[in-house]
Amino acid sequence: MKNILKSIGKAACYVLLFVLSQFAVSIVVSISAVLSNADSMLADPNGFAEEVYNSVMGNATVIALAANVLTLVVLIVFFAVRKKDMLTEISAKPLPAMAYMPLSICGMCLAVIVTIVLSLLPIPESVWQEYAESSSLLEATGALAILSTVVIAPIVEEAVFRGLVYTRLKRAMPKWIAMVLQAAVFGLLHGQKLWAAYAFVIGMLLCIVFESTGSIFANMVMHISFNLMGGYILGMLNDEAAMYVFVAAILLLIPCWRYSLRIIKGDKAK
Repeated sequence: MKNILKSIGKAACYVLLFVLSQFAVSIVVSISAVLSNADSMLADPNGFAEEVYNSVMGNATVIALAANVLTLVVLIVFFAVRKKDMLTEISAKPLPAMAYMPLSICGMCLAVIVTIVLSLLPIPESVWQEYAESSSLLEATGALAILSTVVIAPIVEEAVFRGLVYTRLKRAMPKWIAMVLQAAVFGLLHGQKLWAAYAFVIGMLLCIVFESTGSIFANMVMHISFNLMGGYILGMLNDEAAMYVFVAAILLLIPCWRYSLRIIKGDKAK
């Protein structure tokens, strides 16, 4: 029982680190916004509050990037102080070079399938509007936005939720319960209902990827390509082109996944 509680406690601490990093960076940005708009605090209190709010919301991408970097730095320092190899702790085992391309295609296929299926579901317009408003805060262009949403976020989220939280939870309970719990937390932390729902599904799928490949690198590759396709490439297509891509994604997903596993498992057998 002691070991079970210890494993659950570790998982909870890693989640707490992720949340507190977001909170800490948000506080710093909020204080900066207050100080930069201090002149209008007494003259126009309502306008001051709105300026501070808009400033914080307008920096959502920067906040997300800084929070994820902070989480990663804390983890690196934490494992270094404990004289443990962080890559080993998150199960970052090397993959055969030939596996990266099919894994990337799998991630893109998943993004296409999830996006199109969501658009076909009878989801209330109010939920879609909430989702659009939440997503718009992170939908920015430029190198910084791509670095944040396509590269850093997937790396940190996979390291934390699958590499650390899930691996600790499954020491204390059956794998399927650990999968559900980490995916539920992963989904809830995305906030908005629709976003949380599909983040839960993706969290489950990525956990299966982790169990199948044995390496968090596979998750990172698929998550990066998922965010790239879903956040940027798919939005450039018109409805007709998107449907063709949807069909292609359905046809490609299973063969690419099987090919990835064959390469990975074949390399392990050598």
